Amino acid sequence: MILLGIILFFITVVLSMLGKGGGEFFVPIFLAYGIPYHQAASASLFILMISGFVMTLVYHRKTLIDWYTGLILIASVASGSFLGGFVSAKVSVTVLKVTFSILLFVSAFLISRKKESLNIKIGPGLKRKCCNHEYEIPLLIIIPSVFLIGFVAGMVGISGGGLIVPLLIILGNMPIRLAFATNSLMVLFSATTGFIGKGLSVGIDWKFNITVAIFASIGSLIGSSLSTKVKTENLKKIFVYVILIAAIWMMVKVFI
Repeated sequence: MILLGIILFFITVVLSMLGKGGGEFFVPIFLAYGIPYHQAASASLFILMISGFVMTLVYHRKTLIDWYTGLILIASVASGSFLGGFVSAKVSVTVLKVTFSILLFVSAFLISRKKESLNIKIGPGLKRKCCNHEYEIPLLIIIPSVFLIGFVAGMVGISGGGLIVPLLIILGNMPIRLAFATNSLMVLFSATTGFIGKGLSVGIDWKFNITVAIFASIGSLIGSSLSTKVKTENLKKIFVYVILIAAIWMMVKVFI
């Protein structure tokens, strides 16, 4: 458990700089330790819930969270995550892993484009001024997309930030650092509802969950505190590499 905790600590230090909890890595690591998939997903969601709370506090102190946009999207991602976590026991583990990997590959491709924003406007947009930036969120696209992301994330045992962040940047033209910070708010609520749904469906190993969450929460505190010291372009590169590694790792797990 100590070795596992140290591994989780270093992972969350890096990923919390991106406003991510690290679910893409937690599940495969737990599987490598021989933990059953649904127990691994439950533990991952619990860690994300705790680390999401820590990151939200830190980013709020740094005034990097667009609370208005985040709160609008919370209901969508949280409801999708709860439903996904609840029905996950009825879905093939292989299907969950493959779906997870494919979506992360798509996310990495979109965020790595030189011109990130697609400037798609369908219906009324939410015009925002936050943290010295102006952008417009196309709600008719973003809200249902975030619900679907939350649904898949809840089934897999992650927060969905690997997909939500690119969505905000590409469709909403939100600055990348602001998107990372705002996503921490959705990590908190998505993981919480997903964890509740998962617990109602497959049960919870509280001793294991709390132990690994302690290590991860410390890593999240350190990483989110260091986030503003890293250049935006470097954050983007780290984000792409992280989700590519996670996608490849999970796809390999399908055949092992």
